Amino acid sequence: MKRVLFLSYYFPPRNRISSYRAAGFCRHLPGFDWDPVVICEDWPAHAPDYDEQLLSGLEGVETHRIQSYGPRGFNRFLIRNVYPWIFPHKTPYNWWKIARQKAIELCEANSFKAILATHDPLPTLSIASEISSRFGVPWVADLRDSWNMHKLSSPRKQRLIASHEKRLAGMANEVVSVSGEMSDELARILNRPVQTISNGFDAFSSSETEKPCSEIFSILYAGNVTLRRQDPMGLLQAVQKCVSEGRIPAELIRVNFLGASPDALRSLDRKKINDVPICFEPRVTRRQALDRMASSTILWVLAHKGEKGVMTGKVFDYLGSGRPILSAPDDGGEINGLLHRTKAGFSLTDPNEIAWKLEKWFGQWQENRFFQLNVNQNEVLKHSRERKTEELVRVLDSLC
Repeated sequence: MKRVLFLSYYFPPRNRISSYRAAGFCRHLPGFDWDPVVICEDWPAHAPDYDEQLLSGLEGVETHRIQSYGPRGFNRFLIRNVYPWIFPHKTPYNWWKIARQKAIELCEANSFKAILATHDPLPTLSIASEISSRFGVPWVADLRDSWNMHKLSSPRKQRLIASHEKRLAGMANEVVSVSGEMSDELARILNRPVQTISNGFDAFSSSETEKPCSEIFSILYAGNVTLRRQDPMGLLQAVQKCVSEGRIPAELIRVNFLGASPDALRSLDRKKINDVPICFEPRVTRRQALDRMASSTILWVLAHKGEKGVMTGKVFDYLGSGRPILSAPDDGGEINGLLHRTKAGFSLTDPNEIAWKLEKWFGQWQENRFFQLNVNQNEVLKHSRERKTEELVRVLDSLC
């Protein structure tokens, strides 16, 4: 079995969407004759977002968890306030320093056929680049987000990290991104080919699911809301229209925000949506979140405004749940195309069109509480984690 050194800062048991991609690959790589050896961040049981259930299926994966110890005194000031500007490609600095040494030790003791570094943060790419040069092992840069494309921070910090991302990705033997539009734009920026391996859904996210609640026509949005990048008003105004015009009784519909803080929506003009029943639910474990998706009537994708190539991982969890999906606003790109190919839902922006769709689905729900769309299962299955790992294996095999 061929060995791959897998560098991922985020990894289970940390319950973060950044962890899911790396975990999905590592669960399935052995089935394709690749043995992953992981270097990741240590995430102790007392820390927020600890979710032991995420370790399921990873018991046989060799994992080296790097503890980022807390610096003190003047060293703390340097690492937190100075180093991120001088060494952005080594931030978080303590993790980079220890993870780098562990990678060297592993390469001295093992024969790796490839290195895979998933970004962000930048230290994974930095370590992979150095180790590849030192030991002659080819490497893959896996970009989940790109500071060269997406607005992720202040302009000054954005430019700084983007320049290092571009430099490091340019050194990789292969570059992979999570969406076609992102790959096309990165290929232009990097002046080199970029392959696409989108996120996917885990097998357990589509099995043993609950049937939707029959008492309430529920619309679920799962995850954080960032109003500078997302606009929920289109759907909320559509619900307001349905309720105020008597098309859907207020007591039979509810918009649920799972894991989002009420503060995130505080700046919205509530006068325009004062009849919309909204419920905020706390962040839960991964398994519980998937169950909530499966028990909801409609799943809502809150697409990013004016940003190409943003293919949020949750859309694939939605896909695995089997529930109808509504992307609002319409991104006019990747998510729209995915829903069109799979027939798993619709992408709409105009509140009147959204209201019409909700009214139609509400009518179907009244006739059959467990109504589903006639999805294209062959297309849906292309997005399982196993199929996505198969795509990664083709990239890894090409390096050998």
